[in-house]
Amino acid sequence: MMLEIDGWQVGIKFSAAHFIPEHGKCSRIHGHDYGIRLRIYGEVRSGILLDFVEVKRIARKIADELDHHILVPTENEDMRIEEEGNALHIFYRDREYLFPREDVVFVDVTIPSAEELARYIGHRLLSRLNGAFGENVKGIEICVDEGPGQGACEYFEVGD
Repeated sequence: MMLEIDGWQVGIKFSAAHFIPEHGKCSRIHGHDYGIRLRIYGEVRSGILLDFVEVKRIARKIADELDHHILVPTENEDMRIEEEGNALHIFYRDREYLFPREDVVFVDVTIPSAEELARYIGHRLLSRLNGAFGENVKGIEICVDEGPGQGACEYFEVGD
C-alpha cells in the first residue's frame, strides 16, 4: 500500500532563492516556489497504514524553516563562507555575494538542487520523526518540486 501527501494541496510548500554553480542560467541567483510531496509505503494494519497528522506537521515545520530564505550549501568545496557581524560573505570562484545572515539558511548539500533538497529534507524529516512510524511502514519517498510538475524524489527505507 502507498499513501501520498501532496504538499501543493495541503500547504507543505516554501519559496526560496538559490543558485546552482556551473549550471548555465541557474548559476545566477533565482527562486522557486517549492512543494514537498511524500509517499509512504507499507502494510495496512487495523485498517490504516499511517496517521497523516504527525508527518504533515513535521514536514510543514521543515518547509517553514526554509521559506523565504536564500539556500546556501555547506558541502561545496569550491565555496567559502565568511561571517562578519550580521553579514555573510559567500565566495564562489570569481563571484562574491553579501547577504544579511538572517536571510540565509545553510543546507548540508553540495548544491541546492531539487535532487539534493529532496535528500536533505528526507534526512531531516526522518530524524525528527525519530521512529514514530509503526513496524508496518517500510519506506518513505520525499519529493521536492520546483513548481508543480517538475521535481526530484529520494526513497528511504524505514522498516526493520
